[in-house]
Amino acid sequence: MRRPVALTWALSAASVLVAIADVVLAVTAGRQHPAWYAWEIGSPLVWVGVGVLAVVVRPDRRVGLLMQLLGLILLLDAPAGFVIETTRTWGAVDLVVARTVLPFQVVVFAHLLLSYPEGRIHHRSSRRFIAALYGYGALVGVLGLTAAIRTVTRTPWTGSSPESGFAGGGSSTLVDAGWLAFAVVYPALMWLKVRRASPGRRKTLAYPLACGFVVIMLFALSTVLVVAGATPAGNRLSDALPYLAVVTMPGAFLLGLLRERLRYGSVADFVRAVEHTPIGRLQPALRKALRDPTLRLVFPQGDRYVDEQGEHVSVDGRAALPIGGTPPIGLVLHDPALEDEPKLLTATSAATRLALDNARLHAVVRRQLVEARASRRRIVEAAATERRRLERDLHDGAQQRILAVGIALRLLQQQLDPADQAVNEAVQDARQELVGAIAELRELARGIHPAVLTEQGLSPAVRALARRQPLPVAVDDSLPRRLPQPVETAAYFVVSEALTNVVKHAHATCARVRLALHGDVLRVEVSDDGVGGAVPENGSGLRGLADRAAAFDGTLSVTDAVPAGTLLIAELSCD
Repeated sequence: MRRPVALTWALSAASVLVAIADVVLAVTAGRQHPAWYAWEIGSPLVWVGVGVLAVVVRPDRRVGLLMQLLGLILLLDAPAGFVIETTRTWGAVDLVVARTVLPFQVVVFAHLLLSYPEGRIHHRSSRRFIAALYGYGALVGVLGLTAAIRTVTRTPWTGSSPESGFAGGGSSTLVDAGWLAFAVVYPALMWLKVRRASPGRRKTLAYPLACGFVVIMLFALSTVLVVAGATPAGNRLSDALPYLAVVTMPGAFLLGLLRERLRYGSVADFVRAVEHTPIGRLQPALRKALRDPTLRLVFPQGDRYVDEQGEHVSVDGRAALPIGGTPPIGLVLHDPALEDEPKLLTATSAATRLALDNARLHAVVRRQLVEARASRRRIVEAAATERRRLERDLHDGAQQRILAVGIALRLLQQQLDPADQAVNEAVQDARQELVGAIAELRELARGIHPAVLTEQGLSPAVRALARRQPLPVAVDDSLPRRLPQPVETAAYFVVSEALTNVVKHAHATCARVRLALHGDVLRVEVSDDGVGGAVPENGSGLRGLADRAAAFDGTLSVTDAVPAGTLLIAELSCD
């Protein structure tokens, strides 16, 4: 990071010094309109200023330094376009330097355009082309140096006037043919650059490369005109090219860099957008955060990779970001342009790893929750099954034995002497006790699990329960069918416990029970006109009802009714 900043300061300082020298030369020896000199010196400073801004915006890119270098070269060769009258030695030196660096306008501009936006050339063919172009520029610069030395060593030398075109080096047909050859090959390299770029990168390249292509084509046209003998027209066109370039190119380069920076946003925003994303929506979130519609999130499976839907995905030839350690728990296949954003890729890896870990932990918790709910439901169903077994055993076992004893006592009473009044009364009392025991046993069996609930269903069982209450209970039943037995059992005991609470605590004169089925959810309402004020947390009975409802993914709520009383609502899933 320090090196680009140091180079930026060095190039900026050198550009300012050269601009001052150009201004002094124009003021002391210039014979053209001041506006001409202002443009010749001001336009290179635009390149320098935009280059500084590019370094500030993207200090990790060399493109800003190349723009500053181009601006410095334009300042150095500005005197090549001056009409001056002077005999001072430093004026001659300035002219020699200008003619020497003049061809590097084209070279550095071509380098800048072909390396944009990273400032690096990735493909071997393009690197070889630029290296050859620098070599050719150096050769033409030597020719220009020789010509300039011959010019300023004439006796007497009183100044100069521009004689060369945009590329410098005089008007040699061979030199112009060389520039034309480079101008023909260069568009093909630009086309290959665009063709190899990803869709996202092409958006960044579009405007700068379009403007650069126009400038290069006009340069080729001016060279053709010179080679064809239309030297004045070719020179006028070549003189206009720097102005066209400075009007269109610096802003295009800078806007492209800004667009790319804003395209990805800040790393903090990216992490916030991704880290809590569910795994099923992680790939769309990554695509949105990185602005890469081609991005794929894949996971290893054996010796291959699959996406979130389990489909095989080839990773050959794709830019891949590993997630996790070695071996990685996943890969992010992304736009190769993102490789120029190392901080963003690091944040992507960390945030995606965090999101995957969160998803894994959530999955573990959800699985444990499902297992806990299933376990609680199994416990409730086992309790209901045990209740039915006890009710059946009491009905078929103890109750039948007591009935048999009662029948035996009746037969015994028939055989006794009617005159033995004391014995007859004792037998009669025993029979009455047996009748009471059978009634209590039946009531106990109904409390454990009413037979009508098993045989006829929830609605008849609730109606029978309402008839046994010591206060009027209205039953509003709209159930269209029988429900699963565990649900009917849970709903029955919700109603039973609620009515027990009404009788014991509500001081009510009446109550109402409503049963309704909404889709796959059974809604049970028990209301009364009592004093209200019931709180589920204060009673173990209501807490037990809440646990029973939760076992069927349901809910239980107790509120004060309007205008008086209590309203209990339970919702039970019938799935």
